[in-house]
Amino acid sequence: MKIAVVTLRPEDEGHLASFLKENALSPQQCWRMQNASVASHLATLEAEYHVALPDLILFPPSEEGNELATRLAWRLRGCAVCQARGFDDETRTVRKAAYGNALTATLQPQHFPLCLSVVAAPLRQHAVFPADMPVNLLTPVPVSDALPPPDVLNKSAHPLQSARVVLAAGQGAVDQAIERLAQKLKAETGFTRQRVMAGGCDAQRMLGISGQSVAPEVCLIAGASGASAFMAGVSQSQFIVAINHDPEAPVFAAADVGIVGEAEEVLEALASRVSSVS
Repeated sequence: MKIAVVTLRPEDEGHLASFLKENALSPQQCWRMQNASVASHLATLEAEYHVALPDLILFPPSEEGNELATRLAWRLRGCAVCQARGFDDETRTVRKAAYGNALTATLQPQHFPLCLSVVAAPLRQHAVFPADMPVNLLTPVPVSDALPPPDVLNKSAHPLQSARVVLAAGQGAVDQAIERLAQKLKAETGFTRQRVMAGGCDAQRMLGISGQSVAPEVCLIAGASGASAFMAGVSQSQFIVAINHDPEAPVFAAADVGIVGEAEEVLEALASRVSSVS
């Protein structure tokens, strides 16, 4: 298998060399890019590919690396995988983390060239590129009619980020009641990943590793078991109230106050109390 590695910065060599050593891969050449926009790199990389025709192209662990791997694979009608943990040359399979690092997925690409951006991992000792590996210095091609850089939205603008009270609903919460009760409690609603995947919820309100991280004064967790990926998104709350019908639910271990009961009934009682004192 012919392998090419792409570096954008000097520090990329350590990550790419560690990936190569970890997976017993031998690269044939390095394409060293000068600092420029992603769009201006693409034409240069595409031209270099048609000269060298590598089967596997490795990109560094960065946003630029992810974008270049994806866009170059599309141009070459190949396949891209971002944040790859490993590659098996014999079976030609790729390993990467899935479900918030809870599982490792093994993928079987069907098209080549395969463009991989590697995951940022601890550097292996003495991991360096082969001393005799050719290094091609590639000059980016200016793109006059490219799209302007995207506007990066300020994540803090989302209402969840400034909410004093957050009502986090899981699978055990009653859908129809959540929004009504949130209004009574003067809370912003958030949802577990499982609840979002079930449909009917705003995906932008997902809490946890794969979604938003919040830090309200009070976080009401209703009907969520307390999976670690979800709790990472609410752990900065000043006060956590957990509501679950299962007294053994893990969520109670992280709560300041735990209430065993049906989510809707408990929230109705809390909402009534809030209304009476406001």
